[in-house]
Amino acid sequence: MPPRSWWPGLRPGLVTNAADPEAAVFAVSFLPQFVPSGAPVLPFLLVPAVLWTLVDLAWYGPAAWAVGLVRRAFARSAVRRWMEAVSGTVLVGPGVRVAAAAR
Repeated sequence: MPPRSWWPGLRPGLVTNAADPEAAVFAVSFLPQFVPSGAPVLPFLLVPAVLWTLVDLAWYGPAAWAVGLVRRAFARSAVRRWMEAVSGTVLVGPGVRVAAAAR
């Protein structure tokens, strides 16, 4: 499988996050509590916002990398055959049990 560009995967995520009203409501309700009285608002809101972004990157970056590894593993034909055999075996078990109980 040829390596793909990261942009086709990043673009929908950015659009989804920008269009998510829940994230905006959370940010507007959560971040202002860290601004001291009389302090400049923008610098005091930028620091936790940047920290929040860095934590998200530290969390979702490795998760996306791991999903990519798993996807490549599942794309192999030997792994797919093994998964189909295991899932078929697992699904036949309840079928046999229902058939035996019906008699």
